[in-house]
Amino acid sequence: MEEYSESARQVFRLFDTLRTYWTENPGSLLRLGGAVVLFAVVYLISRLVRHKLLPWAQKRVDRRKNRLPGILLKGFSKPLPVLIWVLGLYAALFFLPLPDAWLDELLRWALRLLRIALIGLLAWGLIGSSDIAPMMVQNVQGKLDVEVDKTAAAFINKILKIVVICFAVVMVLGEMNFDVNGLLAGFGLAGLTVSLAAKESATNLFSGLILITEKPFSLGDWIQTGTVEGSVEDIGFRSTRVRTLDGSLVTVPNSQLCADNIVNATQRTLRMLRFTLGVTYDTPRATIESLMEELRTMLSAREDVDSSTVRVRLTGFSASSIDILVQCAVKTPDLAVFLATQEQINLEILDIMQRQGAEFAFPSQTVYMKQE
Repeated sequence: MEEYSESARQVFRLFDTLRTYWTENPGSLLRLGGAVVLFAVVYLISRLVRHKLLPWAQKRVDRRKNRLPGILLKGFSKPLPVLIWVLGLYAALFFLPLPDAWLDELLRWALRLLRIALIGLLAWGLIGSSDIAPMMVQNVQGKLDVEVDKTAAAFINKILKIVVICFAVVMVLGEMNFDVNGLLAGFGLAGLTVSLAAKESATNLFSGLILITEKPFSLGDWIQTGTVEGSVEDIGFRSTRVRTLDGSLVTVPNSQLCADNIVNATQRTLRMLRFTLGVTYDTPRATIESLMEELRTMLSAREDVDSSTVRVRLTGFSASSIDILVQCAVKTPDLAVFLATQEQINLEILDIMQRQGAEFAFPSQTVYMKQE
């Protein structure tokens, strides 16, 4: 109870000091009004910049071929208005009607907070402008003939954001008078301990780097592994996210992807059509030969089939059918187009079977009854 009473007495003494100062300085209310007006004007300017000036400048910059100003303007479109009214708030503090000792102490703390705010706003803008990394990668690719795709660019984008955040945190801690060197040394020792304990995470990180450099797939590719099949949506430091056909999002550790066989369906140029056509055993040899010849002619004549891959051969004798292998490659990587082509080929096979007088075989058994 005594502590609360002492705090209340300090507050009353504070107000008494301010009242005495305002009484001895008749222009105090005018200075206070000036501070409020200054901050209000600067705040209105920041809103004008945010909603009018920046959108107008963005449209003008987007018309140019150089993308760098547009990316930077877009990244700093939110921090810049905040910076304006932060500077206005700091400027308004100089007009506050306070005793000189109080005002000097307030401005000293305000200056430190202003530097911290500037660091945070700069980091905010740089993170928002991180799309500059893919653009720089594309410039390097064009000048140095270095092959870098959008997957590697996205990975570099993430690294850039992490680097900016780390530098911003270190600078803020320095402004708060922390021993940054000792802190970094402690982080280094802690990082060594964590790295020894997190062997699996390190493995996933290096596996992610391998996926980026070797590029078995890129963002948007359709892949198939032993455990997942779908479209690649993101490649991170620890894992890769794959969107399956039913819309589910599967997160696969990078180390598991590197250890598994990966089929990249997007990079294929052909789709193989292969099946066995079974005809009945009572089909004459001449009919079978004519049937195979017409099948070869039909498949080779199609523009959507690679004629060099056409194979129609009698491969064996099953329990209920004479087996004819039908194989060809359809000139499309798209599954929907492949299925439509497969349907047309199957319908033509039906017509050929009817013209040749051949019948499809189906599983059957012949039972012989012994007469006594």
